[in-house]
Amino acid sequence: MNNELLHHLEQRINEAVEEIGSLRGRISELEMQNYELSEEKNEIQTSLDQTKEQQSNWESSLSQMLNRLNQMDDKQ
Repeated sequence: MNNELLHHLEQRINEAVEEIGSLRGRISELEMQNYELSEEKNEIQTSLDQTKEQQSNWESSLSQMLNRLNQMDDKQ
């Protein structure tokens, strides 16, 4: 009986060790995915910031042009 119990425990331990190895592999995969997604997010954020800055510059230029046109209209 003791040998059967020991054998059963040994099997369970081996299964647990295999499961731990599998989970460590999955953690590594997820960490790599997380890193890649973080890099992609940073690139998208940079692009968004540049687009916002460009939009702001366009809006500012348009506003200046409208002000000049209004000043010209006022002078006439």
